Amino acid sequence: MKEKVLGFFTGSFLFLLFPYVITIFVNGMDTALLNRPLDLEACLPGMVSLQIPADYEPETVKCQTIIARTNLYRRIQQEKELGAVLEELRERVGKAKNYCFFPEKIYEEAVLQTEGLVLYHERELKLVPFHEVSGGMTRDGAEVLHDEAFSYLKSVDSRADRTSPDYLNGTYISQQQMPKELKVKNRDSAGYVTCLVADGNVLEGEAFRQGMRLESSNFTIQRVGEEYRLLCKGKGHGLGFSQYGGNEIAREGGKYQDILAVYFPEMEIGSVENQE
Repeated sequence: MKEKVLGFFTGSFLFLLFPYVITIFVNGMDTALLNRPLDLEACLPGMVSLQIPADYEPETVKCQTIIARTNLYRRIQQEKELGAVLEELRERVGKAKNYCFFPEKIYEEAVLQTEGLVLYHERELKLVPFHEVSGGMTRDGAEVLHDEAFSYLKSVDSRADRTSPDYLNGTYISQQQMPKELKVKNRDSAGYVTCLVADGNVLEGEAFRQGMRLESSNFTIQRVGEEYRLLCKGKGHGLGFSQYGGNEIAREGGKYQDILAVYFPEMEIGSVENQE
């Protein structure tokens, strides 16, 4: 399960570094490497515009910018050859349908006002997941991914998410499309389904959620006539930063430092220059 979830997370962070790819095409790899910090900062507004709406509070967008920068530098750091990352990103350029070459001003300002800032855990860049709305509590990384290496992702209170219009989502599925017997076997401490039994077969909660296109794996199953109703709490995988919950803190006057401290209590903000 860990490999599937990690693939899902890391894939969502690899957005289209179009300015960086163009630099390579026009000037060559050597020039791109020399200008790497500038190019990466220049591509961040477009990246973040794909991750969070422009009508969110500026402080929330700053949080998302720091998260995006952290995941970007982490990915590059993991690759011994930068070209391997760039090749994957280049392939994604042609597949993008909603990439914005001229993102709104709020994204550019967020990048400038958080220039070079990333999240560290014990002086290392780590995976920093995010989602739209939690089920009222974010999830524990070690519990979900079955690996203590992710213990820095703590489950935290995000009850403000319950006021989101996307907090509850119901899906109705006909009896013919469902197993004859389907029941939840296990949930994690935040209430998300980790294991189901379908006609005697064991299914992973997150895999089931994605296969059924549910908003989250924090769901209940109820038989209603000739249909099943799956009622989901929250939107997304529930790990790390809840954008809606963070936005509520920002609306009450919280700064990006305060918000990130709530959702990542084991991490600290620092300069990416420490990784250069």
